[in-house]
Amino acid sequence: MTQLPETHARYHGEKVAFGTIVQLVLENAPTEKLEEVLGFCMEVGLPTTLEDLGVEDISRERIMAVAESACAPTDTMGNMPFAVTPQMVCDAILAADALGHYYHLDLC
Repeated sequence: MTQLPETHARYHGEKVAFGTIVQLVLENAPTEKLEEVLGFCMEVGLPTTLEDLGVEDISRERIMAVAESACAPTDTMGNMPFAVTPQMVCDAILAADALGHYYHLDLC
């Protein structure tokens, strides 16, 4: 998320919270697990969308820059138990954002 300047003012843990949702999506976690994490984040005020992190422009190009950075050889994405591509990470980020928006609407 550090590729997006507007997230620099956010706490590290806030980015980690959203990243946890992204990782669950990437791992194709069961719906129950996603709902548990999303519910916890919303209950304690942690971000569940890119907008919550201050990101307004979520163009695929910008999110792909984040995904490519996350998949760099010097990053930890290689520790995943399966091969991960920037495309997969980009899709997971956008899907996590969509889930966050859906669950926000669902609670209203």
